[in-house]
Amino acid sequence: MAIWSLKGKKVLIIDDFQEMRVMLRTMVEPLAPEMIKLAQNGEDAIECLENNKFDVVFCDYNLGKGKDGQQVLEEAKHRELLSYDSIYMMCTAENTSEMVMGAIDYLPDDYISKPFNRTVIHARLKKQLEKKENLKDISKAMADKNHKKAIAYCDKLLQNNPPNRLDLLKIKGELLTTLGNYDVAADLYEDIIEERDIPWAYLSLGKVRYLQDDFDEALEVFEGLVKENSSNVAAYDWLAKTYEALDEIDKAQEMLSIGVIKSPKSLIRQRKLAQVAYKNEDLETAQSAFEHAISVGQHSCYKQPDDYNGLAKTLVDSGHPDDAFNLVEKMAKDFKNDSNAEMVAAITKGMIHSSKGDKEAAEQCLQGAMELFNQNPQGLSTDIALELTDLCLSAGKEDDANEITRNLVRNHHDDKKLIERTKKIYAAAGKSDAGDALIDKTTTEIVEINNKGAHLLKEGKLEESIELFMKAARGMPDNTVVNLNAAYSIMMQMKKTGKIKKYSSRVESYLERVHNIDPANKKYHEMMEMLQRLSANTKAKAA
Repeated sequence: MAIWSLKGKKVLIIDDFQEMRVMLRTMVEPLAPEMIKLAQNGEDAIECLENNKFDVVFCDYNLGKGKDGQQVLEEAKHRELLSYDSIYMMCTAENTSEMVMGAIDYLPDDYISKPFNRTVIHARLKKQLEKKENLKDISKAMADKNHKKAIAYCDKLLQNNPPNRLDLLKIKGELLTTLGNYDVAADLYEDIIEERDIPWAYLSLGKVRYLQDDFDEALEVFEGLVKENSSNVAAYDWLAKTYEALDEIDKAQEMLSIGVIKSPKSLIRQRKLAQVAYKNEDLETAQSAFEHAISVGQHSCYKQPDDYNGLAKTLVDSGHPDDAFNLVEKMAKDFKNDSNAEMVAAITKGMIHSSKGDKEAAEQCLQGAMELFNQNPQGLSTDIALELTDLCLSAGKEDDANEITRNLVRNHHDDKKLIERTKKIYAAAGKSDAGDALIDKTTTEIVEINNKGAHLLKEGKLEESIELFMKAARGMPDNTVVNLNAAYSIMMQMKKTGKIKKYSSRVESYLERVHNIDPANKKYHEMMEMLQRLSANTKAKAA
């Protein structure tokens, strides 16, 4: 049944012109929403989204100084400030290719071109409401992170061959991929393609082939997509990822360069181009891409001090250390009261001083960086941590380098690429044997902790196992295996005692860590399903 009311729903209108905000409110008020909030810029919009769960958001693209409409949507999705069944409608007079291509990266539910009238707003809103209503059970299951239940709802609706069949198949394919059921997802996408040539089905199939490490097949799919439609920016991104996986860095850079030309507002794409170009020793392209990433990122939730460090390294390698120093000052202004950025700035300064042969100044910077590191050893990205390791070894501070490496390996002992990069740094410093020994010893410690905890579980010593894994997780918050084991031990205790509410939030926190590090982790999804079953069983018994 078509729904034509906003009764019980909350609406947010974001526009920098008061007249437009008032006009939109006047258009929406007859639909009787529970609440209408108005925001005049991106910062106000984010604050509103933090404090309320809105069902409908109307947002202009240009919002004056600060975040634009794309960046509001970007942050809302990144921080999960919008529910799965929320409607985000971009209302704008802007129609440049840069805006359109940029917004495509974050997919609003609809675009409405200014000027518009009440009839247009109501018609477009009604269409989106009906679409969301049809998918409400699926959205609820996805919000609960019960992906198998969401798939079951998809299958139930698909039995009747509904008009939105392709939308349901797309959602089902994405859920299967998220769960790591790549073979089933690939079969689904191939069936769709057999029936009809649909670009999103080809793109999704290519992603699955990539995730299956079938890079040749993935290349064929993505190359076919860009040949068919040269504006398919996502296909260029995946081509770059695939070429990089094949260690064909030149081609990866070429694909990213094309993507950036077509959609320059993507901070993540600019950053990736910069990183690949630097790896490819194309300093001119790396500098340009890092500069664009910093510029685009000024009001983005993806803004990182690592980009400033990357640009500084590029400038130093290009023979412009003074410009790199100026960039560190800019970093300090752009990241006020940010201890992580302060650490990155100290590391960057140390790198610049080292390049100029000023060992004393470099050592002072390294000392400051290490003091900050010891206060917050988890604050650095792996790339910056490796750079700090390299600088410490170059300065003869092997103990400091070992402390950073020990922390890295403890949190990422199963990351083969990271381990290999770490070993290369030690080898370049003439410390290959010492590095290998440290890495092997630290890895063995992690394996022994996991084995001991598993043995305690097997013997039924749940409390001892929980204590062991929780202690390990405090010291290794980014270690997915340890966090999964901590969650599993607690769930075994929940199953034994029946005390679900007492422990469920603790389990969720460990699983959330895993999800943030590795969203596609199969164990995470299995354990989320297990937690949901435990909660459901408890409710059933109580009833």
